Amino acid sequence: MASLPLIRISPSEFQFTECRTGYTSRLRLTSLQGQAVGFKFKTNAPHKFLVKPVVCSLTKKGMSVDVVVRSSSPITDVDRFLIQTVALAADEAEDLDSAK
Repeated sequence: MASLPLIRISPSEFQFTECRTGYTSRLRLTSLQGQAVGFKFKTNAPHKFLVKPVVCSLTKKGMSVDVVVRSSSPITDVDRFLIQTVALAADEAEDLDSAK
């Protein structure tokens, strides 16, 4: 049984650009479901990357949030990123929001 995607991530390729303070990337996560969706952004080097927001809920279909990832040092081949998603009940969505 195939499961439907909970979010759309754009752009589809995760790329960093150099800026005066280091390196930055911006992703837009958009809910594809009629129910609340929670996500958590993970990296294998949490001390190297500043991610905002790390945890957030998207409470209705079409709702989006921009995730900004910053690093003061260059990105290497060993750096890894993972976005975990889960469908939420309405009361769970209120508790799971670090973007507030």
